[in-house]
Amino acid sequence: MTTRFWGALFVTLSMCSATTAVAKNQGAGTLHMGGEIVETPCGIASDSLDQTIDFGLMSMADAAPGSQPLLISSRHDFQIKLVNCTLASQIKPGFSYRAMNVIFDGAPDNEEPELLAISGDAKGVAIELLTDDGNRLPLGKSTADYLLVDGHNRMNFSAQLKLHPDYARAGGFNSLVKFTLSYL
Repeated sequence: MTTRFWGALFVTLSMCSATTAVAKNQGAGTLHMGGEIVETPCGIASDSLDQTIDFGLMSMADAAPGSQPLLISSRHDFQIKLVNCTLASQIKPGFSYRAMNVIFDGAPDNEEPELLAISGDAKGVAIELLTDDGNRLPLGKSTADYLLVDGHNRMNFSAQLKLHPDYARAGGFNSLVKFTLSYL
């Protein structure tokens, strides 16, 4: 009976120590943290962060004569809205932001690199980005400076399609352009 008792006790203690050893190792881990802290005087409105321009259905027969490449769509307006602008710097005493500019970047068109290339079944078409007053915005180049005010600010732009008639082909298309704001 004593041998059984000691045997049972030994088995029980062995199981408890194995369970304890396993439990200790399953409760630990590592968490790596990081990020970047930046000072921006304005936030970008949520409806300006991810926008879609639908050019709709167009016919190559609608190409405006006399322009090369031919214009085949009307302007489609879009905006970048800035919210909660506080121009006084939080980290540079005595400094205030006064202006900002925008750089649009995307895949350039093979024929005209200042225009935005498209992908899809359509060929021979590119997207032209324009300022509010109709001047072309070349990809990768900063816009003129926009003066900022405390509160909310808005920059107006537009996009239109241009057709390269020598190798145009009908079909669906899409494109992606990213924008970067620089505060001055």
